[in-house]
Amino acid sequence: MRFRRALDRGNVTEALSAASELDFVDLAEALELTLLLADGDLEKYNQAALRWHVRFVEETKNVDIRESQAVLALLAAIPANALAAAALAEFLSRRRSCERIAEALIRWSRAA
Repeated sequence: MRFRRALDRGNVTEALSAASELDFVDLAEALELTLLLADGDLEKYNQAALRWHVRFVEETKNVDIRESQAVLALLAAIPANALAAAALAEFLSRRRSCERIAEALIRWSRAA
């Protein structure tokens, strides 16, 4: 899949183009794309992170306001501090439905 290859190569332009052609991008891959933007245009990252956060709250069961706030705060910190990605991975790894998301965060934080 073109989108997956672009994510694996870290090619933001290609990943954005490929994603626009898909009917659906799952939450973990959407976060991978968001993280690619963290190394570039901060405004685009902030917009993508906010969209991802909304999806996270809507698609993940039983997210309370404290968890939502913590996830958003860690997302906001990622461009300035890659350790925030590792902290978010640790936080989300406690949720069974977020294992792939946590793995994506760990991969990105190790590469950053």
